[in-house]
Amino acid sequence: MNNPMRIAFFVGQFPVISETFILRQITGLLDLGHEVDIFSDARPEPGVPMHAAVAKYRLLDRTTYMDMPPECVPWELPVLPLAGETWLPGAAEALPNWKRVADALPALGRCLERAPALTEQALSEDHSGHRARSLSALYRLDRLSGLRGEYDALHAHFGPVGESFRFARELWKAPLVVSFHGFDFSTLPRKQGLRIYEKLFATADWVTVNSEFTRSRVARLGCPQDKLRQLPVGLDMEAFPFRARTRRAGEPVRVLTVARLVEIKGHEFAIRAMAKARRRHPELHYDIVGDGPLRKELEALIVKLKLSSVVTLHGALDSAFIQELMTRAHLAVQASVNVEGDQEGQGLFLQEAQACGLPVLATQHGALAEGLVPERSGFLVPERDVEALAARLEYLLAHPGLWPELGRCGREFVAKHYDIRRLNEQLVQLYRDAVAAFGGSIR
Repeated sequence: MNNPMRIAFFVGQFPVISETFILRQITGLLDLGHEVDIFSDARPEPGVPMHAAVAKYRLLDRTTYMDMPPECVPWELPVLPLAGETWLPGAAEALPNWKRVADALPALGRCLERAPALTEQALSEDHSGHRARSLSALYRLDRLSGLRGEYDALHAHFGPVGESFRFARELWKAPLVVSFHGFDFSTLPRKQGLRIYEKLFATADWVTVNSEFTRSRVARLGCPQDKLRQLPVGLDMEAFPFRARTRRAGEPVRVLTVARLVEIKGHEFAIRAMAKARRRHPELHYDIVGDGPLRKELEALIVKLKLSSVVTLHGALDSAFIQELMTRAHLAVQASVNVEGDQEGQGLFLQEAQACGLPVLATQHGALAEGLVPERSGFLVPERDVEALAARLEYLLAHPGLWPELGRCGREFVAKHYDIRRLNEQLVQLYRDAVAAFGGSIR
């Protein structure tokens, strides 16, 4: 192996049960002999399950948290006017803005001593935007400038995280790679403007995208084409053992979805399609793994459609429980929908399902069509079309003899394009190319 590298990962929160793709990159790099440290804005929420790999690789020991006041992260509330007050959501009383400034003075003093030019940028609204107004940019600089930071490459996941930590490139004199995934190139630009990443694109050395669809959207936001590198998020093929899907007599047909309970995932349409398909196929059972703000709404829909014995909302589960459900499942569904222009950049669950040998149903949405072999490993239907989804589901239910071949094709497709080992080797080469272009060498 070439010289081991030291890599800093920047994330918004760590660990997050739904962000297995970040976890797989980190553990894969460690397995390849590289050193990885993690820098996170926020700590995990209490009581939320963690993947076993977090403990196995002692990743919390590798994680540095910014530990900012809550008015900075997650709320990013402005500190001005100085005579005004800050109301945190759910707070019983206001926090005087002058006190917020007074509390930040020690951090300001340290930053001025260590990195005066970057301190000026952290406090400049033109340079740091709302992060200057909330003082979060100052607190991040204070935390990082007190560390040695001897890294070969810096890697930020999601555009806003890259924006928050882009100063680290100058602070630690190392190239910056930023990975875009979904909401960062769709939801945020729609809400905050198409020039949201103008400074980030000027600063970053490489920008990775998980699909051709994502590439086109990020380029449309102003990222130079010569900085874009396509690198899908991958999976460990050994962790998703293949099984040709068959159904024993009397066994329920189990359909599986793993996705957060948010509008873009299209759960409502999948549940309604299950209700229609079940009229001719009462043996159907639907498992949904994930949590989110739509849980109560979906629970009410399930009751309304009289599907309480058919649809199970499991909530957020760790990888061991998800693997068990994948082993038992016969089919997989991802019914994502466009929400005010917001679309998904890859849809990793589709690749995980195909790796296991599950035939898949998906919508013609974002990059989902790139993530399967249409008509050979699965089928595509129009978004929000309950009738079409139910019809294609009924077709698969009526032809179980097709399942094994669909599954084999899916497994071969995923092994060729999404094997995390090969993708992590490509990632390391991307880091090395960034170091060379930066004019440095492996430390």
